[in-house]
Amino acid sequence: MFRLGVFAATTAALATVVALPAAEARAQQFVPCTAAALTSAVATANSVAGPAHLFLSPGCTYTLTAPDNPGNGLPRVTGDITVVGNGSTIRRQSATAFRIFEVAAPSGRLTLNNLTVRGGRSESGGAGGGGIANHGVLTLNSTTVTRNVSAISGAGGGIVSSGTLNLRNSTVSHNISTNNGGGVYSSGTANISNTTLTGNTAKDTGGGLDARGSLTLGGSRVTDNAARLDGGGISAFMLTGTVTDTLVQGNDTAEDNEGGGGILNRQSTLTLERTTVFANRAVETGAPGGGIANVSGASLVLRNSSVADNYAGGAPGGIYNNASTVSLTATIVADNYPTNCAPGVFAGCAD
Repeated sequence: MFRLGVFAATTAALATVVALPAAEARAQQFVPCTAAALTSAVATANSVAGPAHLFLSPGCTYTLTAPDNPGNGLPRVTGDITVVGNGSTIRRQSATAFRIFEVAAPSGRLTLNNLTVRGGRSESGGAGGGGIANHGVLTLNSTTVTRNVSAISGAGGGIVSSGTLNLRNSTVSHNISTNNGGGVYSSGTANISNTTLTGNTAKDTGGGLDARGSLTLGGSRVTDNAARLDGGGISAFMLTGTVTDTLVQGNDTAEDNEGGGGILNRQSTLTLERTTVFANRAVETGAPGGGIANVSGASLVLRNSSVADNYAGGAPGGIYNNASTVSLTATIVADNYPTNCAPGVFAGCAD
């Protein structure tokens, strides 16, 4: 025989199981497909004591038409937030310039999964970061940062980072910086794996990547980037870094300065392993180091790598070494124009 009291007790117990505590509800939010909902969700996630997860609407385009705060389309990330993008895009569409995200120091932690960040524009001078400015911890997984601009002498067309940057299985493409780092500018710690940096442009150095501090780059592609001055693909300055299993191809520098169509290594210690530096160019007459320029007290180590078919407007086309050291182990430097290595000839490389 069914009893009403039993039914009421069962219903109350079920309600207790289904209902989420308020704090947990704030920590896990589904975000409807509107910019207002996204802005509100980020602000709410910042207030959570622990990690918060935002689940975006699948395939949605969240269009930001005005900044939430000066320079930023969304609230500054001060908490620990993971955005599960579900193939969505966050973009700026406005006459007003603002980047998409800023991660604040010291508490800000932002993880972006399966998302596109597009069309941001920073005009805040040295702050930079057309798409994202990171001063805390920023992690991108399967995420695309594309067609962002850092203007008025700001670094990092796509991303500027003074904290810890983790790029995994991601793409940084077609971003522009009027200073350094067309794709990425990192002055902190950068860990980049299985990522493509392509089609980015810098007015100064580091068309694809300008790294200062520490760098671990592996299993990646740095292709078809351009810098007006030096380091068309990668610029390393006052850096300790390793590059492994990576292709550096089709990058350009324009002016006759220190060169390095593919890589500029300046006052840094850089090791390349199983890495190919191919078909890069220092195009200005007299510009050296179509493949690599190693200058100003730098140390360059290449193991099981190749520097081939690079072009420079002045000798050499392969590796330019000036007041620095180069060590080659099981590495091919060949078919560069007009010569392979200079000044002088170091072990393992002949003009």
